[in-house]
Amino acid sequence: MSARLPLFFLLLFFYGALFSLQEARFSESSQQLSHPLPPVIQKIALGYLHQLGGEMQFIKASVFYGGVKPGRDPLEYAEPLAQHFTAAATLHPQFIDTYFLCQAILPYINTDYARYANSVLTKGMTALPNNYVLPFFAGFNYFYYLDEPLEAARLFHLAAKRPNGPPMLEHLANLLSAEGGNIYAALIGLRGMYASEQDEQVKKRYAEEITAFEKAVTVLEAIRRYEKMKGTPPVALSDLVPDYLQAIPDVGPIFTLEWKPPHLGIVRVAKKKNPRR
Repeated sequence: MSARLPLFFLLLFFYGALFSLQEARFSESSQQLSHPLPPVIQKIALGYLHQLGGEMQFIKASVFYGGVKPGRDPLEYAEPLAQHFTAAATLHPQFIDTYFLCQAILPYINTDYARYANSVLTKGMTALPNNYVLPFFAGFNYFYYLDEPLEAARLFHLAAKRPNGPPMLEHLANLLSAEGGNIYAALIGLRGMYASEQDEQVKKRYAEEITAFEKAVTVLEAIRRYEKMKGTPPVALSDLVPDYLQAIPDVGPIFTLEWKPPHLGIVRVAKKKNPRR
């Protein structure tokens, strides 16, 4: 322990010097963030001080980003910044600030960096198994930026099951399961939530959603009968009428049916997405 103490202060001195140098460069027109050393090499070099190394990577990234000039193209610095988050999460995966800053910066750049953020968040979900915010972040990225409702539903389910996970996440997971085409599972989940809910207003909302999902199931069953007889799914839902279904049921005003062969989804009418690709 005594032998490592001087090393700690030596590293701290060099880091302070590096920090001061970088801060002095913020007056320049275009700051650059160098790529960090691979986390494996840093772990070997830092030894028992790898946690400090992780925090250093986080601080370097946050100080750099705080000095970025307004209007600068984020793609100019996104890659080294993302690598700093990866290094920080690898060296010190329990340091939660890394994941909050990563989520605040990377996903909005484009879909590639939304996926990159999720790869960093995965390290946090492993290291912090009781934290529900991290799977919520990853689920939000799948829902909003990547348009993958089933992956979003899986992560919202995970977040809801963690200690202090808000029940609303389980509800959102069921809605996204239905949007992704897993209507049976969503219906079972909603029925379970209805049975355990005490608030009458919330139960009323669940009942309306259950009714819509039950109507969607009748369409799903008609599609399966059509496919069994014809060998292929229908091109449009109207092809089911009248031989397989008397009429396409109205699942509004909350939802609408979305047929993307071979998947039937039930999508909220007020769904709002603005993915940047």
